[in-house]
Amino acid sequence: QYQYQEEEHRGSNPLHIPLLVGWDRQITKHANGGRRKVFYVAPCGRRLRSLDEIHKYISLTRLLLEMDFFNFDWWLHVLNEFKPSREFCFIKDLSYGKESVPISCVNSIDRNYPEYVEYSTVRLPQRNVNLNTKEQFLTGCDCVDDCVDKKKCSCRQLTIQSTQCDWENVVDTMVGYEFRRLKEIVLTGIYECNSLCKCAKTCLNRVAQNPLRLKLQVFKTAKRGWGIRTLNDIPGGTYICVYVGNLFCTEEGNKHGKDFGDEYFADLDMIEIVESRKEGYESEASDEGFTDDPTSDMSTSEYDPTEDKDVMGQLDGADADLENGGREEKSSRRAASSKRGGLAPSDGVSGPQKEKEKQVKFVSTRKLFGAEEESYLMDAKTIGNIGRYLNHSCNPNVFVQNVFVDTHDLRFPWVAFFTSTFVRAGQELCWDYGYEVGSIADKEIFCSCGAENCRGRLL
Repeated sequence: QYQYQEEEHRGSNPLHIPLLVGWDRQITKHANGGRRKVFYVAPCGRRLRSLDEIHKYISLTRLLLEMDFFNFDWWLHVLNEFKPSREFCFIKDLSYGKESVPISCVNSIDRNYPEYVEYSTVRLPQRNVNLNTKEQFLTGCDCVDDCVDKKKCSCRQLTIQSTQCDWENVVDTMVGYEFRRLKEIVLTGIYECNSLCKCAKTCLNRVAQNPLRLKLQVFKTAKRGWGIRTLNDIPGGTYICVYVGNLFCTEEGNKHGKDFGDEYFADLDMIEIVESRKEGYESEASDEGFTDDPTSDMSTSEYDPTEDKDVMGQLDGADADLENGGREEKSSRRAASSKRGGLAPSDGVSGPQKEKEKQVKFVSTRKLFGAEEESYLMDAKTIGNIGRYLNHSCNPNVFVQNVFVDTHDLRFPWVAFFTSTFVRAGQELCWDYGYEVGSIADKEIFCSCGAENCRGRLL
């Protein structure tokens, strides 16, 4: 009766599942200073004080619970669930059964429904896109301990050793998932365990490949079209979803964009992002908006309830007190090609820089695949998943991370979304599109995100 059954608990809030199988989540308050702390009590009565203790316990008892079902933030309430105050239009499942969890759609503004989009949970290579997903193009690990030891897991070592390709040329041994949550962006990509690995489904290095688990809702905002909000509290570093659609080569993508629009384009340009941070690199892309300070990268932060200003509260107009958003028309996401693929949101123009000595140019890694190779494009305009509904914000609570799952080809990472901070139930999930103002001649798009640090313009 205390064993987790995936089918039985499908659709439940992941953080609520331990409570449904006999666990208890207790919040204690110390007398000296009033500090709060969370404890989990197992069905046998044992009290566990950390994620490390929980992982050891479920490994010893052979429970099938997974580590992203647990969280020790006292300000997070696992029983919180948001419900809109009114519903003019309602769709029970926007994915029509293709996701493991139904994605509801609500309109509290008017009686319009979102335009029909064919739902897909995988990317779809188009003409002239040779996506090699054969096992011969992968390497796997031999771990049997859920890959908890970074030093022994070859997949996690791929993530760690790849950090040497960044501009500092130093290996960062602290990067990657920590009990299935991602604290900060890894620009050089994360290599998850794959079909060649001997580790179990509960492996700590299997995250973006898992089906959708969070209870999300597509909703009509007052001025920004359709957006996504969470129905439950989400801790920082939590995986949300991936961005999928038709996968085009550059030539076909340009033709398709001219004929049908490019507002849902995403460039798979991780190679260019990493290389542009190195000295001696020159490209046609503008580097406006970049800073030389790697600490400017987005990272998950500890939530402080005393500073909660509801900057990104309910934006569907159902509650006027929480209305502070505006809709900027999604247009030409390709304008942010130099910012895409997991790089931190732009901090604006970096200002005057010291004149650097002339550097020797080097050949891009992409050109090793072919002299005519260019970055590939993902288009979610007519076919895609819930990721296409994520709106822009100058103060985002979501960041983008490149992840390698079905191939280790650097040209084809998965584009995954993770929360950068605690997100309260009912809040909209947004990321920074990273557009460069003035990157498209004679085109202006004003930002209506409503954030205190709003830059005013996207283009």
